[in-house]
Amino acid sequence: MSVDTTPNAIRSGVGQAVHRARKAARLSMRELADQCGVSQPFISAIERGHSTPSLATLYKLADVLGIEPAALLPVHRADEVSVIRAGDGRLVPTSDRPHAAVGRVLLSDDTRHLEIFEYVMSKKDDLDVWYAHDGDVILRLLEGRLRLELSGRPDVVLEPGDCVVHPGPISHRWVVDTADTVRLFIVVVRHR
Repeated sequence: MSVDTTPNAIRSGVGQAVHRARKAARLSMRELADQCGVSQPFISAIERGHSTPSLATLYKLADVLGIEPAALLPVHRADEVSVIRAGDGRLVPTSDRPHAAVGRVLLSDDTRHLEIFEYVMSKKDDLDVWYAHDGDVILRLLEGRLRLELSGRPDVVLEPGDCVVHPGPISHRWVVDTADTVRLFIVVVRHR
């Protein structure tokens, strides 16, 4: 993992971290400034990425915010932007059955706890398999008509543009509800 060490990236990263931590601590800029012995405009400049606190001030900020000083230091990954080109990504079948639908893994990132898939399927594909897994599922239907069966819950019929979010541990399966091709986009967010 490569870290962006340019001054702008460092100032911006520290500023974002201070802002998030201050909001989490439910402190105003004035309250944080008073408790750290600095001015409110200086806190504002830090949060906007216009100023960088000294090491001593960084430690004061962390102490008042109740966090470790390292939590205020940015970790910018040079690879934080991922571009997946059309046709890229490994193919994955929905099951081991002979006529299983085949999708494409667009992104599988353990650091982000994120998986993104795209499936294109039709009635001829074998989808008669129930799934349950960790994390939350975000499914967006792009084309066709799909019925999402959720164990112990009413079915959800999706039309193009519809989106459904559900916990992955709920057993679920898809049923193609159209003679046309169905195209969907799935994001699985794993719990940390």
